[in-house]
Amino acid sequence: MEPSSFCTICTQNCKQEIVGLLLSLSIHHPYSKIYIFSDTEIKNYINNLTPKPKLEIIWIVNLDKYSNMRRIDMTRLGIWDDFQMNKARVIEKALLENKNTLFLDCDIIILDTICHVDDSKDIGVSPQFIREQYVNETGYYNGGMLWVKNKNVTQKWIEYTKTSRYHDQASIEDLVKEFSYFEFGENYNLQSWRFELGLEPRNVIESHVNIKDNKLFYKDQPLKFIHTHFNDMRFKSFNSFMVNKMIESKLYKHVLIIERMVNYKWIIRIPKQPMKGLGHHANDSFRELSVLWGRNPDVKLELIENSIHCWINSSVILYDRPTLEWANPEIKLSKCLLMGNGSNIEEKKLNEYGINVKPWIFWPRRPMIVEKVLKQSFLSYDERSIESIFIGNFENNVQEKYRKDLGWENVLSEYHCTKGQQHKFTQEEYLNKICKARFGLCLRGYGSKCHREVELMAFGTIPLITPDVNIDFYIEPLIENKHYIKVNSPDELKSKISISKEKWIEMSNNCHLWYMRNVHSENSWNTTISSILFD
Repeated sequence: MEPSSFCTICTQNCKQEIVGLLLSLSIHHPYSKIYIFSDTEIKNYINNLTPKPKLEIIWIVNLDKYSNMRRIDMTRLGIWDDFQMNKARVIEKALLENKNTLFLDCDIIILDTICHVDDSKDIGVSPQFIREQYVNETGYYNGGMLWVKNKNVTQKWIEYTKTSRYHDQASIEDLVKEFSYFEFGENYNLQSWRFELGLEPRNVIESHVNIKDNKLFYKDQPLKFIHTHFNDMRFKSFNSFMVNKMIESKLYKHVLIIERMVNYKWIIRIPKQPMKGLGHHANDSFRELSVLWGRNPDVKLELIENSIHCWINSSVILYDRPTLEWANPEIKLSKCLLMGNGSNIEEKKLNEYGINVKPWIFWPRRPMIVEKVLKQSFLSYDERSIESIFIGNFENNVQEKYRKDLGWENVLSEYHCTKGQQHKFTQEEYLNKICKARFGLCLRGYGSKCHREVELMAFGTIPLITPDVNIDFYIEPLIENKHYIKVNSPDELKSKISISKEKWIEMSNNCHLWYMRNVHSENSWNTTISSILFD
C-alpha cells in the first residue's frame, strides 16, 4: 500500500531541495497530503513557485528561529538534535489527521510511486546499506526516511535521540527494539553516501542501477527515490551519474526539476538574433511572449547562439515555428517537444523519429500590444458595432490558397485582405477593429493555426473556424459551440452566427477566460510548465 500522507521539515538553507521533493512528489503522488514544518521564507518561496505543487500542503510555520542557521551553527549552539526532532513533531502532527505518514528529508527526488508499506507494522525503516565501521558511527538506519503508524513512536524517538550516539539516526535502532517494524528495500532511499561508504564497491553499486522500459531500476526493482544534495560539490560524481541515468531513461521531467534546483530558476533559452537561414526570426510572437515570461521571478531568459530553437533548460524544445520545415536534426536532442503551431499530423511524423511531442499553447503576433490594448478595450455585446470581420493578408502561395477568392467577402460585415508584407492596419488598429466585432473569421495561415484565433479570443470575439484551421492541438483544446463556431462555407455563415445575445455573452466569456488561462503572460508560463511536469 501507499502512505496515507507525507511530511518533512525545511528552512531557507534547503529551499532548492524542497522544490525537488514537492515537484517530484507531485508527479508520482498527485493530490497527496504533505505536512511541512518550515520557516516563513520557505512557505513564501513555495507559494510563489511555478508550477504550484500538485499537493495538499499543510504548512506549520514554526522554524523561524532556525532560519539563518546551518548545521555547523546549530551544532556549535547545541541545538542540532532539537532541530532534528522536528521530524518527530511533524510526524506527530500528521498522525493527528491520518492513519499513517511517511517522513522524507527535503533533499529527496521521487522517481516512482512509493508503495511497499506494510500496514501491519508500527514503523517502516530504511537501512543505510553501508559498511560496519560507518554503521557503528552513524547508525544502521537513515534518519531521512521513516514511515509511522503508531502515535507513541514520536515521543520515544525524541527520548532516545537525547542519548543517541549519532543524533536522530542511531536512535532508530532503539525504536525497532520497541515497535514492530519492516525495512524498505535497497531500491528505496538511494543515498549519495551509499556510493562512498557502501557494502559493495562503487562500480558494483553503479552496475545495479539499470534501465527497463524507460524506468530506473536498482537490482531489478524500480528505483523509488534518490537522496542527495544537488548543490553540494561533495556529491558531484553521484549526482552526475544519476542525472545521466535519468537522461538515458528519458525521465526528462525529473531532469528538468533538478536543473531548476541547480539554477535556482527555470531557464528559457532563446536564439540570439540576427541569425541567418532557418534560424532567422523577427523576435515577435512567442519570442515576445517569452520576454513577458521573464518578468516572473521564477524564470530567467538566456540568449543562445548554438541553436535555432527555443528551449527550457537543456531538455525541452518550445517549437514555435509554423511547420516542420524548421525541424532540423537538433530536435532529436530534446527529451520532449512542445508544438505551438501544429496538429496530430506533425505529432505523428515526429513520433516516427522517436521524438516525444506534446500539445502546447499558441499566441498573438504581438503579445505585448495585445495585453496593452486588453487593459484599454473590452466591449460588451451592445457596444460592438461590427457583426463579423476578417482582417488578414497573404505573403506566400500557401496563405493565398487558403485566403484568396473564396467568397467570404460577400457574407462578412467587414473583409480586409491584402497581398504582400504591407498590412492595411497597424497592430493596434487591427486589434481595436476585432474587439469591436462580435464574430471573427479564421482562415488558415502558413501553418494549421493562425495568431488570429487567439487574438480574437483575447477580446471575447467569437472565432468562426473554417475546416483547414486546427483547434484540437492545444493543452486545453477548444470546444465547438463553447469557444468557437464551425463554419464550412460562406453559404452557412449567416445561419451559424444567428445565436441569441445570451449565448453570445456566454461564448464570449468562455473565449476570454480560455485566453487568460492559456495565453496571457500572467498564466501561460505556469500552464506550460505544469503541462510538462504533470501531464
